Amino acid sequence: MEEHGRHRESSQPHEHRRRRRSAKNPMDTIWFVVRTLLLVGILSGAMIAGIFMYYVKTTLTPTLDINADDYTMNLSSVIMYENSETGNWEELQMIYGDENRIWVDYDQIPDAMWQAAVAIEDERFFTHHGVDWLRTARATTNLFFRTSSTFGGSTITQQLLKNMTRDNDNTVNRKVREIFRALEFEKKYSKEEILELYLNHIFLGKKCYGVQTAAQFYFGKDVSELSAAECASIIAITNNPSLYGPMSTVTVTNKETGVKKTARDMNRDRQKDILWKMNKLGYFESEEAYQEALNEELQFTDGSVSAEELVAADNVEKSGGTSTGINSYFVDKVILDVSEDFAKQLGITTGAARRRLYNGGYTIYCTVDPHIQEIAESVYQERANLDVTSSSGQDLQSGITIVDPSTGNVKAMVGKVGTKQDNLGWNYAVGKRQCGSAIKPITVYAPALDAGVVTMASTFDDYPVRLLNDNPWPKNSPQGYKGWTTLSNGVANSVNTVAVQVIEKLGVKNSFDFATEKENLDLVADDINTAALGLGGLTYGVSTEEMAAAFAVFANGGVYNSPRLYTKMEDSNGNVILDNETETHVAVKETTAYFMNQLLQGVMNGGTASRYKLSGMTSAGKTGTTSDNKDRYFVGYTPYYAAAVWCGYDKPERISYSGNPAASMWQKVMQKIADEQENKSFTKPSSGLVKVTVCADSGLLATDACASDLRGSRVREVEVAAGTAPVEECSLHKFYDYCTEGKVLATPLCPAASVKPVALLDYTRVDYGPSIKADDDAYLIGSLQTKLEDGTVVIPPCPVHQDGVLPTDPDGEGETTVPEDGGDTGLAPPPKTEPGGSGSGGGTTSPTEPTLPTEPSEPSSGIDDWINNVWNTGN
Repeated sequence: MEEHGRHRESSQPHEHRRRRRSAKNPMDTIWFVVRTLLLVGILSGAMIAGIFMYYVKTTLTPTLDINADDYTMNLSSVIMYENSETGNWEELQMIYGDENRIWVDYDQIPDAMWQAAVAIEDERFFTHHGVDWLRTARATTNLFFRTSSTFGGSTITQQLLKNMTRDNDNTVNRKVREIFRALEFEKKYSKEEILELYLNHIFLGKKCYGVQTAAQFYFGKDVSELSAAECASIIAITNNPSLYGPMSTVTVTNKETGVKKTARDMNRDRQKDILWKMNKLGYFESEEAYQEALNEELQFTDGSVSAEELVAADNVEKSGGTSTGINSYFVDKVILDVSEDFAKQLGITTGAARRRLYNGGYTIYCTVDPHIQEIAESVYQERANLDVTSSSGQDLQSGITIVDPSTGNVKAMVGKVGTKQDNLGWNYAVGKRQCGSAIKPITVYAPALDAGVVTMASTFDDYPVRLLNDNPWPKNSPQGYKGWTTLSNGVANSVNTVAVQVIEKLGVKNSFDFATEKENLDLVADDINTAALGLGGLTYGVSTEEMAAAFAVFANGGVYNSPRLYTKMEDSNGNVILDNETETHVAVKETTAYFMNQLLQGVMNGGTASRYKLSGMTSAGKTGTTSDNKDRYFVGYTPYYAAAVWCGYDKPERISYSGNPAASMWQKVMQKIADEQENKSFTKPSSGLVKVTVCADSGLLATDACASDLRGSRVREVEVAAGTAPVEECSLHKFYDYCTEGKVLATPLCPAASVKPVALLDYTRVDYGPSIKADDDAYLIGSLQTKLEDGTVVIPPCPVHQDGVLPTDPDGEGETTVPEDGGDTGLAPPPKTEPGGSGSGGGTTSPTEPTLPTEPSEPSSGIDDWINNVWNTGN
C-alpha cells in the first residue's frame, strides 16, 4: 500500500508537469506560426524585391532614358532632292508632322497657363520628383476598391512622357515603366522645361496640339495675350476634349435632373473649378483678381480658320515657302518609310520614330524628281481626267508610281484623284489591290522564258484547258478562242488559255518563287495556284510600287533594283543615321529581258493597249482586269521610266469605262514626260540570240507543208536564245488535195486543173459542245471530212464536180476514201520550195493561190458555206 501510495504521490508531479506543458502548447504554436509567416514574408519580400530589381535592370532600365530633344519641335527635319540639271542637293520641304502644333517657348507662355495646369492636374508638382507618391497610393487603392470613377495618379511629368512616347497601354507594366521614367526624367530636366514640353504637347481638341495652336484657334490670339480666364478655359479642355472643347457639338443630359448642357457649358463649369483651385493655391494676387477672372465673359472665335491652316501658315513663315501645309503623296510615303526603318533600327514603335523624325533636325535625301511629280499631280488633280462615277455615286479612284529602272529610285507617286486634303491619309499607290492579267509577265512569261520552258517560237492551242466545275476553263474575254496561236499573240491579247498552259509547264511553285525572290512581290503561300499566279486572282493583291519595280527589270536588261523613296538620312551633325541602299540582283537573263520587251511592245502595237501607245516614244506594257471588272490595272514602261497604275472604287464596284482607265491615266502622265525626252529603243543583247524559221502553229521547224497552209504560209522567222531553238520539224501540218472550185477536199471527180495541194492541221480537239469553238477549227482536217457511223472517214462529195464517172472506177460510184494520215491521194505532189524565198515567213514560197469565185457555181452544202466563209475571211 505504501509503495502504491508512493507511486501515486510520485506520479502526481509528473502529471502536473505534463498538464503544465500541454497548457503552454497553444501559445507556442501561435508564436511558431507567427515567426514562420514573418520569415516567409521576409523571404518572399526579398525574393520579390530581387525579381523586381532584376526586372528593372534588364527590362525597364533600357527604356527609361527619354531624351526630350527627340520629341520637341525646335529642330524641324528637311527633305532634300537632287537637281537633275545641276546635280546639287536642294531643299524640297520641311516636315513638321501630322499633329497641328505651333511651338511656343516657356517665356512666351503666361504664368496663368502653367498655374491652371498645375492647379487642376498636379498641385504638388514643384515639391515631388516626378511621382506624387500620395496620389499614386490613392490611385492604387482606387484601383482595388473603386472609391472614385475618375481618380488618377499621374503627375504632369508622367502625362508628358505618355504624350511624347505614346506609350499608353493600360497595363501595370506600363505604369511601373512610367513611374521610373518620370523619376529619371526629372533628374535631367527642370520644372520649367517640363512645363514647356507639357504645354506644347497636350491635345486640346479640334486637331489642336499645344497651347499656342489652341489660343489662336479658340480665341484668335497668341498664347502670350491670353487672360487667366482664357488660360483656365484652355486647360479645362484637357480632361476630355470632346466634352469640354468650347466648339464641340456634344450635349450631355443629367440623368437625375434632366438638365442639358452643351460642351461650352461644361467647359465653363470646369473653368470655374480651375480658377477656384488656382485661387486656393495662391496664384491670384488678390480676391478681386480672382473674381474678375471668374466673371470674365469669354469671346471665342467662330472657328472659320482651322487648326491645320494656322499651323500651315506658321510653317510657311518658318520655311519661307508657300506650302499649303499638305504634303505630296511622295513626301507622305518618305515619312512612312523613314519612320519604319528608323523604328527597326532603334527598336521602338513607328509612331515614336515618326515623332523623333519630326523634331530631331534630320536631313533626308529623297529620290523624287519634282518636275515628274508635278506632271503626275497635274493629271491626277483634274477629276475630268477620270470622270467616272459608280452606280452608287462613288468617284473612280487611281494611284500611280513611277520608277527609274536603272536605280530603283521612285521619281513620282500620287495616291488619289483630286486635290489632296490631308497628310498621311490613304494612298492608293501603295495600297494592295488586285491587278488581274498585269501579273502574267512577272509570274508566267518571264520565269518561263528564263527557265527555257518556252521560247519565242512556242505556240499554244487557244482552247479550254479542261473542265472546271463542269464548265470549260479558262475563259477568254471578250475574244473567245482562236485556236493555235503564238506566244507573242497570247501575251499581246492577254489570252488566258495561253497563260494557264505556260504556268502549268513552268510549275506554280517555280512561278511563286520567281515572283517573290526575283521580283520581290509580297505574295502569300495561298497564292501558290494557277488561278492566282496565272490569271491574277491574288489573295491580297499588289501595290503599284511593287509592280513598277518588277516591270522595270525588263527595261533594265534583267537587273532588279528594289524601289526606294530616299537614299539616306543624316542627323543635325551630318552623321548618317539611315543608309537606304538599293537591293540589286539579276532577276532574268539579258536575253529574257529582251524577249519580254518584244512581247510587251506587242501589247502596245496591236494588242490590248494599242490605243494607249505613246507618241514618239518606245513603250511596252500590260493591261489587267479582274473577272468582275472591279479593278483595272496597267503597268507600262519606256527606256527611261516604268510606271504602274491602279483604278477602282474605294468600296469595290463594277467599273463601266470604254477602254482601260488605268492605261488612260498612264498615257496622260507618261506622254507628258515622253514629250520632253529623246526617243530610243530598248537595249538588244550583243550575243546569245539566234534566228530560226518555224511554223506559226506548231512552233517547230517549218516544212513545205507549213508554207502551203490553206490560209497561206504559216512560216515565220523568230529570234530565240542560243541553245533553245526547236530541233524537230512540224508534224501538225499535212498535205491534202483541195478543190479550189468546190472549196472542199478534192474527190476523184474534181479535174486536175481545179486541184491544189494544201496543208491542213492534223489535230483533234476535245468536244466541249457546240458553243465552244476555236477560230481555226475550219482548218483542221477533221472539219473537211465526214465520219461515218462505222468510224470510216470519207471525203464529202464536191458540190461542183458531182457529175461523171471516173474511168478507173469500175463501180462508177464516183467516191473514194482519203487516208486518215493525209498520205498520198494519187494526185500530183506539192510544188518544191526553196529556202530563203519571199514567202510570208521568209523561208519558203507558197503556191500561187487561184482566183476563186465569190459564190459557188452551184448550190453548196452547209459545210461548203462554212469553208467559203472561212476562206474569204482568212484571205
